[in-house]
Amino acid sequence: MAEPPPRRTTPIAAETVRSIAIDAGFDLVGFGPADPGEHGQHFVRWLAAGRHGSMHYLEANRDRALDPTRWRPGVRSAIALAVDYGGPPAALPGGGRIARYAAGRDYHRWLRERVFALRERLEAAGVPYGSMNGGTDAVPVLERALAVRAGIGFLAKSAMVISPTHGPYLQLAELLTGLDLPTDAPAAGSCGTCTACLDACPTTAITAPFQVDARRCLSYTTIELRGSIPEPLRAPQGEWLFGCDVCLEVCPFTRRSARSRDVGAARPPVLQPHRIVETWSLVDVLELTPERYEAEFTGTAMRRATRSGLRRNAAVVLGNRGDDAALPALVRALADRDPIVRGHAAWAIGRIDARHPALARARATEDDAEVRAELDAALARRGE
Repeated sequence: MAEPPPRRTTPIAAETVRSIAIDAGFDLVGFGPADPGEHGQHFVRWLAAGRHGSMHYLEANRDRALDPTRWRPGVRSAIALAVDYGGPPAALPGGGRIARYAAGRDYHRWLRERVFALRERLEAAGVPYGSMNGGTDAVPVLERALAVRAGIGFLAKSAMVISPTHGPYLQLAELLTGLDLPTDAPAAGSCGTCTACLDACPTTAITAPFQVDARRCLSYTTIELRGSIPEPLRAPQGEWLFGCDVCLEVCPFTRRSARSRDVGAARPPVLQPHRIVETWSLVDVLELTPERYEAEFTGTAMRRATRSGLRRNAAVVLGNRGDDAALPALVRALADRDPIVRGHAAWAIGRIDARHPALARARATEDDAEVRAELDAALARRGE
């Protein structure tokens, strides 16, 4: 790690920083080191095992994540921030579940805006201009490690961060600063003997306490993965169109989320359901055009999955639901220009009606090897 910069006296009291951050809309504020500490080596081992799958940006940012001074020279402390986004389950009308954090406005936008507004307020209060840098999610730091080291919460067996006062539904953000801030004590509590998240994970992605193989996690396969979802993971995907909340839903600490009881107009505007969540169907998503994707998915985190990924996911959920009413749309999808959509539509039709004549017709004209294999597998289900 680079030589630390000279110490700089904090121009305002730490509790004043905390008070300003709470007033700026953060539910939890903690102070800790700017580096991930012992969590960094866990990250290195996780990458070496290939458990990050195709998220190559994590490997590319490895050194900066381990040593934030490579990203922002001179940082010494982290102001760790969290917002409780707990709430009711989110799903499209007629089915298709969405992880709660993605149901409202895109957190990449509103949370980043909140972090930048906090930075401006702290600068106005006396923190030297330009001495803080941060954001959320896209910033090359290990956010969970910084949150744990700053006392926001403890590391759960699901590898999530659990606040003993607010539970596990936490949007994390941070400001790194060259100032010396007093490190907060570790959060009280732990998972104890509880293994609810390991027991409930639909794909056994939580391979052991504190160990997650992203390649099996539905939050990876439905969002980050480009291309085909491995066939063994499709049925366990169940109703999940985007992301997965299972390990959070079964956590006993979910009842600590005060915001989980807020519904309708009682919820903050940024957490209220996006119009897509309230009005779209799975078939709408399956038949999503480029024009509608650009026009109507603006302002939602679901864009991260890409248009192809969302349509692929919709096909899987429709297949898992087994609803004959979806067959016309799935049959149309067999002629789609996107081979990923064609292949997953074939899988879905095979789940609903493997004897449907559209499968054999499509097989006779299909020129993509992977889609042909999907069609063959779907047709093979006729004997089951």
